[in-house]
Amino acid sequence: MKEFTPEELLSFNGKEGKPVFIAFEGKVYDVSKSSLWSKGLHMNRHPPGKDLSGEISAAPHGPEVFERYPQIGILKKGQPEELKHLPPLLRNLLLKFPVARRHPHPMLVHFPIAFLMASSLFLLLYLLFNHAPFEQTGFYLFLLGAVSSPFAIGTGLLTWWVNYRLKLTHFVKRKIQLSIILLIFEIILILWRTSGPEVSGPVYFILIFSLAPLVMLLGYYGGQMTFPLEKL
Repeated sequence: MKEFTPEELLSFNGKEGKPVFIAFEGKVYDVSKSSLWSKGLHMNRHPPGKDLSGEISAAPHGPEVFERYPQIGILKKGQPEELKHLPPLLRNLLLKFPVARRHPHPMLVHFPIAFLMASSLFLLLYLLFNHAPFEQTGFYLFLLGAVSSPFAIGTGLLTWWVNYRLKLTHFVKRKIQLSIILLIFEIILILWRTSGPEVSGPVYFILIFSLAPLVMLLGYYGGQMTFPLEKL
C-alpha cells in the first residue's frame, strides 16, 4: 500500500478534483463518497487530509464507521501538522497523551454548569418556602461552581489554542464574552455574600438567577462548536 506523510495527506482535501483522504490509527481511508465530507469540513470541525486518531473518542460514533470506506494506504509516523504551532514541550506532551487534546475541557466544564444551575434552583426554593437551609445550600453550590469555573475556562482556552489555533470564530467570541461576565458576577456575589448579611435584596437574587442562563448559553455555544446544527 502507498505510504503517506502527514504533509502529503494534507493535499487530499477534495479541492480541484482531488479525493478526500483521512487517517485513523496509521491507516489512510478514502471518504470521498461520504456526504458528510462532501463540503470538505466534516461537522464544521474536522478538515480533510488529517489524522483523526486523537479525535474519534469525542465523536458520536466509533471507529467502526471507517469500515464503510476503502483503505488506500498507510500513514508514516511523524508529528501531526496541526500540532506544529505549539511549543515543543506542549507538543510532545500531547503526542504522548493524545487524550489531553480534547478531553480536559469537556471533563471539567460540566461542574460549573451543574453547580451554578443548582444554586439558582435552591435559591428559588428558598424564596418559595422561606426555609434558610435552602439558601445556605444554594450558596455552597454557588461556591463550588465559582471554584470550578476558572478550571473550565482555562482548559477551554487550552483547547482553543491547541485545536483551533486561537481562531476567533463567532462561537469563540461569545464564549469568551460570557465567561468574562460569569467571572465578574461570581466575584461580585462572593464579596457581597461574605461581607454582608446572608441575603441582600433583589439585585443579589437577580445575579444568582442570571447564572443559570449564562452557563446554559456557554454550554450551547460549546455544543455548537463540537456538534454543530446542520443547516436545512
